[in-house]
Amino acid sequence: MKRLEDYMRDNASAFDTELPPDGAEDRFLRKWEAGRRRVRIFRTVLPAAAAAALAALLLLPPADRSKDWLRGADSPEGIYLSYMAQVTEAWEKAGPDEMLSAQLSGLTEEAIPLLDLLPEELGDGEKSAILKEHYNTLLDGIHLLLTNAK
Repeated sequence: MKRLEDYMRDNASAFDTELPPDGAEDRFLRKWEAGRRRVRIFRTVLPAAAAAALAALLLLPPADRSKDWLRGADSPEGIYLSYMAQVTEAWEKAGPDEMLSAQLSGLTEEAIPLLDLLPEELGDGEKSAILKEHYNTLLDGIHLLLTNAK
């Protein structure tokens, strides 16, 4: 490829001596426009289809979420206390199984509870939504661990 480029650069004046045949420009422009239409379709249709598929995926409820583990709790403190009660119950179900205990420990232990990490500027409603989402996800994992361990 390098030799072809060198040859074209060295002999550029030889390529510039003749005019293109009659109608060559029109044929080129027709092909160019046809190609642009295909590209335009791909540039509009494919992203639109991808966006529609993504929107459908985001709007569908999570398939693995079987229940709201923290349904009765509404305040941030109530959500955390309900979560801790369910974690305690899971530890009791795990019993002396060391492997299950190690998995539960990795999933549930927090150096600082999320409740304490949330900024004070957030209202109780926003804090509750964040805590419910986070702790429901963890409780889903705990439920999966306990059901698969049996």
